[in-house]
Amino acid sequence: MISQLPDDMDKNIEEIAKIEKLDKSSVIKRFLNKGIVQWKEEFALKMYQEGKFSLGKAAQGASMTIWTFLDKLAEKRISLNYSIEDLKNDIETIDKL
Repeated sequence: MISQLPDDMDKNIEEIAKIEKLDKSSVIKRFLNKGIVQWKEEFALKMYQEGKFSLGKAAQGASMTIWTFLDKLAEKRISLNYSIEDLKNDIETIDKL
């Protein structure tokens, strides 16, 4: 566990704790949680963009639904990893139904 924070960071946390009427530990936990969520999202987007994660795996890694992840891809202007071969396979699957 982190035993000591730099003085400027500690002062900022104390100031936020005072404004939010929280203890320092709660402020740190809140920021850590936000940072973890952001990191997971950025990592999943990167892995998807590099073709290392499927859409479903990336959405799961970001703790999002596929629909929310698709919205995030659009927001970040990241293209779908969907090839002509994928389309052909999907059409074949639909034809079998």
